[in-house]
Amino acid sequence: MMYARLPQRQSPVPDGAAGASRRPSDPVPRLAALQRSIGNAAATRALTGTPVQRYAEPDAERDIADTASYDRISQNGMIAVSGRQEAYADAGLIAAASGQLAASERVRIRLEAGRPVVIAGRTLHRVLPVFASTGAAEAAQANSDHEPIAGESAEVRGTKLDSYRRSVVQPPAALGLLLRDVARLAGRGRPDERSVNEVHQRLLALAMENQGALWAAANVPVNPLLDRVEYLKTAGRLIGEIVVEYADSREPESAMQDLLITMPNDCQAAAQRLLGTVMGELQQARAEPAVGQNHYVNLSGAPGRWNNHFGAVIMRDGDDTLTFEAAADSTSRIGDGKSVGYFALYGKHGTSQSFDEDLRRQNVAGGG
Repeated sequence: MMYARLPQRQSPVPDGAAGASRRPSDPVPRLAALQRSIGNAAATRALTGTPVQRYAEPDAERDIADTASYDRISQNGMIAVSGRQEAYADAGLIAAASGQLAASERVRIRLEAGRPVVIAGRTLHRVLPVFASTGAAEAAQANSDHEPIAGESAEVRGTKLDSYRRSVVQPPAALGLLLRDVARLAGRGRPDERSVNEVHQRLLALAMENQGALWAAANVPVNPLLDRVEYLKTAGRLIGEIVVEYADSREPESAMQDLLITMPNDCQAAAQRLLGTVMGELQQARAEPAVGQNHYVNLSGAPGRWNNHFGAVIMRDGDDTLTFEAAADSTSRIGDGKSVGYFALYGKHGTSQSFDEDLRRQNVAGGG
């Protein structure tokens, strides 16, 4: 059984946090924003009132000695996670797990030990998943110019991180091209149906890709031909809103201190990117997956918003597993924990802290 606690230094979701401008009745982005701000365990408690894990408050002396906050910690104290993009582990455990990953010819990633912190009286190090080689990154169809590769110098890694940050805060060029075409058509007075329909399809695709299906459904007019001039005015306004919110949606990427592997917008594809595993093997539900294998749960018969979920196991501490995952929710916008993966810590199979039970709670908490 693993333990979790809410860190003392943790603050509530700020008013200006990503997603604050979204409709409060929109549960999917709200859950994603909560998860990103306060962690999966705390988000589920906040939404459902159900304790995700048994957790213990450390004594005062140990709390004062900690140099990093954490949401969950393994029973043996060798792995801890803070929020979604921070994981820490014992240096020896990181090295051992990286060796286990290297033992498989298909697995494309390794682990590095980053900056040290003190958690629960123990020195742990930042867990940094990296591609085994440039070839491994290319096999995963990842951009090696922005991906961490094993054995790189700190200078190279820093240059990549700066380049990646700049790339994610720049809105897609397609938005600028669409805005140009909208302005050109609006200047014609009475735009033709074909051109307006083309703008509509491009706007709908960009809205879904960058803001999510729920946002697109709520904001993009259904019939662009009802009033073509008014539609173009609305399209211009919506493009502006997407551009303004784009940088905010990428806050996890632009603010991260260490370069992480980028992930596809799908949990299954993310596991395949990291592990190089074929589909049939990914769908094996293992009670205790080894390092280099994956968790899998079929949720198709349960109420909620996901059909299944996959999580690549990158480290174990006894019965507890650390995963590096991506969200599996196509209705959320792309910045919500997708282009950068997230860490999660799960307890023993068959307990309330297991991968299966945790995901079932998150599935129901999402509001369907």
